[in-house]
Amino acid sequence: MNHTESTSPTSRIVYLDNAKFLLIFLVTAGHFILPLESTRFSYNIYFFIYTFHMPCFIFLSGFLAKNAFRTAAAQNNEDELPPAVFRIKYLLEPLWLYFIFKLLTHLTEGLIEGQITFYIDFFTESGAPWYLLSLSLWHLTLPALKEQKPAAVLTGSIILALLSGYQRSVGSFLAMDRTLGFAPFFYAGYYIKKESLDRFLTAYRRPLIASALALSALIGLTAWDLLWPVYRLIFSSNYSHLDPTLYLAGPALRLMVWAAAALLSAGLLAAVPRKPLPVFTVIGQRTLQIYILHRLIRDLMQYFGLYELVNVHEKSNVIGLLLLAFLVTLLLGNRFLYSLFCRVKDLPFRTSKA
Repeated sequence: MNHTESTSPTSRIVYLDNAKFLLIFLVTAGHFILPLESTRFSYNIYFFIYTFHMPCFIFLSGFLAKNAFRTAAAQNNEDELPPAVFRIKYLLEPLWLYFIFKLLTHLTEGLIEGQITFYIDFFTESGAPWYLLSLSLWHLTLPALKEQKPAAVLTGSIILALLSGYQRSVGSFLAMDRTLGFAPFFYAGYYIKKESLDRFLTAYRRPLIASALALSALIGLTAWDLLWPVYRLIFSSNYSHLDPTLYLAGPALRLMVWAAAALLSAGLLAAVPRKPLPVFTVIGQRTLQIYILHRLIRDLMQYFGLYELVNVHEKSNVIGLLLLAFLVTLLLGNRFLYSLFCRVKDLPFRTSKA
C-alpha cells in the first residue's frame, strides 16, 4: 500500500508486487474475520494474519519511500552532487487519502451504530485508516533523517518504540501507538538496499521459508491457548493493555512479536515467485484502492446482517469468508476502479507537480 510510481531508485520489482497481492488479501481476510465471535479456529487464523501482515506492508512502504526524493539539477559547480529534493506529494497524498477514508468509515460505522454524527475527529484514529496517517508521518521524518546514519535511526526508533509502550498518552491520537510501534519496520525498509535484500532472500531462501512455515504452524496451533495474553501487542498497543503480571516484560514481549513478524515477512518475501503472475502481479500494484474499499464492503456486510448468516463454529463458514475475502480482493483490483481511484488520489495535485 504505497505509491505506484516506477521511477528510480526502486522501479517495479515483480516479487514485491506479488508479495503485496498476498498481503492485501491478508488485510482483507483479517478485517472480514474481525467481526466474528472468537473461536479457537477463527482466532488462530486472525492472530497469524495480524502478527505480520502490516509490519511486512510497512517494511515495503519504507523500501518504496526511497522514491520520495528526486535529484535536482546542480546549479553552480558541475562537480557538486545535485541535491536530493523531497517530493511533498509523499507527505500530502497519504493525508488526502486518510481524509477520504476517515470520512467514508465514519459514514459506514455510523450506519452500523444506527447514528451518523456530524463530528469527525481527524486527529484520533485506531481503525483501518491509521496506516495512511502513520505513512504520512513517517514520510514527514525522512528529510530530517536522510543524512543520518541508518544504524542510529534504526536504533533510535527501536528504543523509542519499546519505551513508548510505557507512556499511557501514546495511543490513538495521530495513531501514535502504531506510528511509533511500527516505525522500525518502515526505516528498515527505507535503508536497506535492493541488492542487499535480494542477496539475503536468495542466500537464505530455504531456511527462511522453512522457519516461517514452522512458526506459522506454531501460531496456528497455539495462539488461542498461549498467545491470548499478548494479542494487543500485534497492534502495537500500550503495555497497559497487558495483564499486570506482564507489564514489566512489555519491551521483551514486543521484541518477540517483532521477531515473529520479521521472520514471517522474510519467509513470505523469499517464497513469492520472482516472475510476473497473471492478474496477481498487476493487482499487487493497486493495493491502496483495495485497502480503502474492502473495509467499506465489510462494514456494509455488517449493516445488512450478512454476518448473522455466518456460523463461526462451523470451520467451513470461516473458510468461506476467507474465500469471499479473496474474491473481493480480486474484484477491487480491477482496471476501472484503479483508473477512478487514481483520479481521486491525484485530485489535489493536478494543478502543480510535487
